[in-house]
Amino acid sequence: MKVLVADDHAIFRQGLRVVLGDLDPAVEILEAADFGEALAIAREAQNLSLLLADLRMPQMDGFEGLKALRRVLPRAPIMVLSASEEAADLFGALESGASGYLPKSAPAPVILEALRLVLAGGVYVPRELVSGGRLLPQMPAGSGRAGILTPRQHEVLALIADGHSNKEIAYRIGTSEGTVKVHITAIMRALGVRNRVQLLLAAEQRGIRPRPGG
Repeated sequence: MKVLVADDHAIFRQGLRVVLGDLDPAVEILEAADFGEALAIAREAQNLSLLLADLRMPQMDGFEGLKALRRVLPRAPIMVLSASEEAADLFGALESGASGYLPKSAPAPVILEALRLVLAGGVYVPRELVSGGRLLPQMPAGSGRAGILTPRQHEVLALIADGHSNKEIAYRIGTSEGTVKVHITAIMRALGVRNRVQLLLAAEQRGIRPRPGG
């Protein structure tokens, strides 16, 4: 396994070396201290299995940096490890091509669990960030407050109301099916529902309508 670790803090990179050793004792680890260096290594390295990247590094905006890395590495999973626990950063990273998102405060066993999932082709988002109420607070039933949803979540909800599958929604908004699932989980939490039928009923009650021509 060959892994690129991109973070501007050398101590954090060293800590990840220990965790990655538990993932695969024979792992080959490459290091970068900023987006420019990460891109240069990504272009030259052969058969990268995984990229771990901080969202805030010198030389580039975090989301633009992720998009650039995704263009260079169209198939390798990209896991973001960030000090930020803001919803905008979480979803922005996924929209920019990340396969998962972890706070830097996550313990080693959780990091290992997340890395195994994305290496298997999954998408990892900490349950507490999406459904624990910290980033997406529970909306009281009947409150009628649709403003808790982000613009992208409104778009996903409208496409669900139009009867589109997750795969179709992913194609229409230009993202992965895994990211669509994360959005739907967040929307359900925000509206206080457990399945798509309840989701559509809640949307109707709150005046959320499909966009014309959807």
